[in-house]
Amino acid sequence: MNEDTLRAADTWRTRGDTVALATIVRSRRSAPRPLGSKFAVSQRGEIAGSVSGGCVEGAVVEEARSVLDGGPPKLLYYGIADDEAWNVGLTCGGEIWIWVERYEGWEQPTERAARVTVIEGEGAGTVALVVGSAIVTGSAPATLHDAIVEAGEAAIASEQHTSSEHAGATLFAEALVPPPRVVIVGAVDTAEALCAMTRRLGWRTAVIDPRGSFATAERLPSADELVIDWPAEGYAAIALVPADHVVVLTHDPKLDDPAITAAVQCGASYIGALGSRRTQEKRRTRLLAAGLTEDQLEMVSGPVGLDIGAHTPEETAIAILGEIIAARNGRDGRRLSETTGRIHIAAE
Repeated sequence: MNEDTLRAADTWRTRGDTVALATIVRSRRSAPRPLGSKFAVSQRGEIAGSVSGGCVEGAVVEEARSVLDGGPPKLLYYGIADDEAWNVGLTCGGEIWIWVERYEGWEQPTERAARVTVIEGEGAGTVALVVGSAIVTGSAPATLHDAIVEAGEAAIASEQHTSSEHAGATLFAEALVPPPRVVIVGAVDTAEALCAMTRRLGWRTAVIDPRGSFATAERLPSADELVIDWPAEGYAAIALVPADHVVVLTHDPKLDDPAITAAVQCGASYIGALGSRRTQEKRRTRLLAAGLTEDQLEMVSGPVGLDIGAHTPEETAIAILGEIIAARNGRDGRRLSETTGRIHIAAE
């Protein structure tokens, strides 16, 4: 969604319009949108994106007018205890802080990076781009230099946007890293359904299969990458990293076993394997005999997916993506009506 918002903002700027950009930089309790969500406003009154699903966007448009007219960036707050926020519709019980700035277009780093903005305190409004352990562009107050670098490093390592406080200043670090990737072993019909739905999330996909007659662009038009090779070699070709999510769909021990073994050894953040419970038990026995440990096998989710009674490739893809999203957010995938915690993840 943010990519579409920034694309619209760039289009408006190209034709000569001034653009204000609003970003959620801090939230508490049941926030309607995650950190980093963006909402753009052109001088003509056009809008793109969302910071609350419609609750406060109208108020943000009004607040953005001063920025569009050349005023300084500003930090807005909306919450359940704020009468104005209630009036504009933030009834979810959460609190959000929104940074509104003039959008001048942003450089797109080729390396993993973080854009760190001072949103409160000394140097409010300054922006620095952190790559590795250094500030490569932008400015930073001398007293906040190390804190800005630390905030940028933390955002890059976690691949998450973060808000933090240092010496009376509040920093918002926006991780500029590739979107999550789902790596699929097995060019079967479920693979295409999974690729298509993953694309709707704005994530990337790679499909690996040594069978050239299966791994074709015609059968898998939604895949971002197709690798015709055995799993270990395929992982090397796409540079599999621990942040990746691996889904094994082949039902063939010659492919399943090396695919799971190599993914475990890489430390992939999520590993799921298709197959019945009987298939899972046989696979487990083989992998233990091959040298994997019980702890390593605990990393593997099999049968893959949430228990929603999926049958079709599309239903199975939903079940798998649901489990991946739950795992990324530290949730177990139960019905919300059976839980008592917060619905939305919020950064305190």
